[in-house]
Amino acid sequence: MFTIRKIALPALAVVAFSAGWVAKTAAQQNPASPIITYFSHEKVDASFAKALSSNSPGILFSRKDKAGTSYAVHTNSRGKNDDGSNHSHKDWTAVVVVVSGAATVNTPGTPAKGAKAGAMNEFGGVLVGKGESHRVSKGDVLIVPPDAPHSYHNIEEPFRYMVIETP
Repeated sequence: MFTIRKIALPALAVVAFSAGWVAKTAAQQNPASPIITYFSHEKVDASFAKALSSNSPGILFSRKDKAGTSYAVHTNSRGKNDDGSNHSHKDWTAVVVVVSGAATVNTPGTPAKGAKAGAMNEFGGVLVGKGESHRVSKGDVLIVPPDAPHSYHNIEEPFRYMVIETP
């Protein structure tokens, strides 16, 4: 019996250690799936309503990644009485998705010498440079780089758009 204990206990310890090592290795190779966040249209509508009543963007979602980079989704509503003042976004690109209504996006300044109004980029997007304007409506997408001043005018209500804040 003493011999069985001498053999069985160390063998059991080796098996337990091995099982723990295998489980840890498997967990590292198959990390948990990231969690998807869902917002019902009621929640999105409520965020737009809050943005309109407060006259400032609503924050539908916000997070920082492991490197500390911020990402956010804003809901915005603008009315006919919007002042159309220029603004820009510091250190982040705005992906603007128009969900209802329409407006004219203006960029201040004087067009660059030799600039071609309405030129297309390699993806088929129309470029809007300094001193130009472009009409946007439901379903349109704008990519506004950091520090690019712009404003909205000639608004058709309800002008609602989402801004996805990306680095």
